[in-house]
Amino acid sequence: MTSATVVGPADLGPGTLADGDGAVEEALHPPSFTTDPYPVYERLRDEAPVYWSPYFGQWLVARGELVVEVARQWEIFSSVGWDSFFLSQLPEDLRPEIPTVIDHFRTVNISTTDPPVHTRLRRLLSKAFTPRRIARLEDRVRAVTARLLDDVCDGAAGEVSFDLIAGLAYPLPVAMIGELYGVGDSDHADLKRWSKAVVAYTGSSVAHPHLARELDTALAEFRAYLRALVVERRNRPRDDLLSDLVAAVDEGERLAEDELVATSINLLFAGHETTTNLIGNGTLALLRHPGQLDLLRSQPELLPGAVEELLRYDSPVQRVRRITTRDITIGGREIPRGTPVTAFLGSANRDPAQWDRPDELDVTRPDVFPMSFGGGPHYCIGAALARLEGRVAFELLLERFAELRLADGFENRWHPNVAFRGLVELPLRGVLAG
Repeated sequence: MTSATVVGPADLGPGTLADGDGAVEEALHPPSFTTDPYPVYERLRDEAPVYWSPYFGQWLVARGELVVEVARQWEIFSSVGWDSFFLSQLPEDLRPEIPTVIDHFRTVNISTTDPPVHTRLRRLLSKAFTPRRIARLEDRVRAVTARLLDDVCDGAAGEVSFDLIAGLAYPLPVAMIGELYGVGDSDHADLKRWSKAVVAYTGSSVAHPHLARELDTALAEFRAYLRALVVERRNRPRDDLLSDLVAAVDEGERLAEDELVATSINLLFAGHETTTNLIGNGTLALLRHPGQLDLLRSQPELLPGAVEELLRYDSPVQRVRRITTRDITIGGREIPRGTPVTAFLGSANRDPAQWDRPDELDVTRPDVFPMSFGGGPHYCIGAALARLEGRVAFELLLERFAELRLADGFENRWHPNVAFRGLVELPLRGVLAG
């Protein structure tokens, strides 16, 4: 580990990319970057581990050891202020059109604060988001997964065609996060629509006015819906996460309603987006590495470690975003206070300095601790649930289908999203077992 004020070695010299390199800047634009970011990561790691991108308007950090430092050193790389920076990229005359967006991102929540405020919020959340509650969900995760696969098969015998994303990868985590919050099936379509707008705006590389407008409409509805749920749970508590959050008290403090609503929006959209991408990206990786798929079929006890390897190989979350709190030197580059920095988790997970054979998928790889859920105080609070859902989904897929393959003519269609890496669809052909 490096010191808190100077991170990484000076790494400038022959072959180093110039800031704003034309070829790299072009490659950073969606859809080329979001279709396959890994060649760009490799070049940045090798030639410009800390790189100024005019397109992003940010410093980009790609080398693994430096990504770890950005993610963990909250005192230097702060989560506070990022949303204000992103809003500042929008035209000034747009602001009267997006009052809900502005208000929402000014509200304290777990993802946009640092200790001690973040510590208070996380401690309150942890009282409800306990390992025991997550462990109790395994039977329910299995039941929902089995039902979704029943729907996919729809009584068929032999071979079936289906879209894994629409049939399983999306509805499973939506059902589970909805169950945690006591949200009925009839509300899932609204959750999907609202979350889609949040993901599109927060996951874009630059702030787009049309995404901000769409988000304002979605957030107004999302917040009104959650406020009504909070009132209902306060009056008639249930055995669900939202009731626990409403009741959670720590050292005489509880979540204010605005904090509760803003944090719930974060949990609801991130809680299913990550798992959807884990299941989709992981299945595609296994189908492209049939030997690894066969190994999991013959040795299902490898699944817990395989989930970690799939998280590493094609991370569902590709970046963290921070603002510097002081003038610093990182990777030999001087960055002033108040500057936006993006650190690529997906690049850290493929760094040959951190991993042996990083571009190979190996479900038997030992001691896999990927950066896919971040690091430090902002480590994803829902990571255990995502791992559980992914493990069960892969297990039941392999049990249900004796054979799985990509549909004829399949072409990669990735969401044009820099933060959340996921497939639009994954059409499969499956031969039913037994």
